[in-house]
Amino acid sequence: MVEEQDEQNTFDLFLLSTVLFPRAHMGLRIFEPRYLDMVSRSLRHGKPFGICLATEDQGPDQVGTLAQIVDWQSENGLLLIEVEGMQRFTVQDWEWGHDVVVARVHLWPEEPKLPLAFEHAWVQTVLLELFDGSPPSDLDASTASMILAQALPLRSKEKQELLLLLDPLERLRRISAFFHRQRK
Repeated sequence: MVEEQDEQNTFDLFLLSTVLFPRAHMGLRIFEPRYLDMVSRSLRHGKPFGICLATEDQGPDQVGTLAQIVDWQSENGLLLIEVEGMQRFTVQDWEWGHDVVVARVHLWPEEPKLPLAFEHAWVQTVLLELFDGSPPSDLDASTASMILAQALPLRSKEKQELLLLLDPLERLRRISAFFHRQRK
C-alpha cells in the first residue's frame, strides 16, 4: 500500500513495451483517457511520472525511469509529448489510483561522471549523427551511454538490461559489442 508520508516518492506509472533512459528523450502518443489525465496532472503539478517496461509474458518490470515532459502538442485528438528521462527507480509498492498504476519508489543515486576514454572515440562519431553534428561538449560516459542505449534498435528486454547496469563503462562496452555485431 502506498503511504501518505512517502508522497514525494510516489509517482503515476506509464507501463510501456519500451524503456526510457536517464538524460535521453522519447516521444509518446497519448490517446487513452486515463493517460491523458495522468499527463495533465504531470503538467499541472510539474511532477514527473514513471515509465516501466511491461511485457505480456512477464508483466511490469520493477526498475524504471522518471520522465519529465519537455514538450507537448495536441493533434487530431492525440496528445504528442516528448519526455526526458530523469532518475532510475525501483518500485517498492504498486497500487491502482486515478485509473493508472501508482507506485512508491526508491530513487537510484546518479551514476558517476566518468570521462569518455580514447577507446570510446567511436561514440563521438555516433553522437554526431544523433545530435545533427553538434553533441553537447560536456558529455560524460554515463550520459553518452544512456543516450546511445535509447537510440539503439534493440529488443526491449536488452534495453532493460542496459538500464539495470550501474557502471557506465560496462554499458558502453556492451553498446560497442552491439555496433560491432551490426557491422559484420
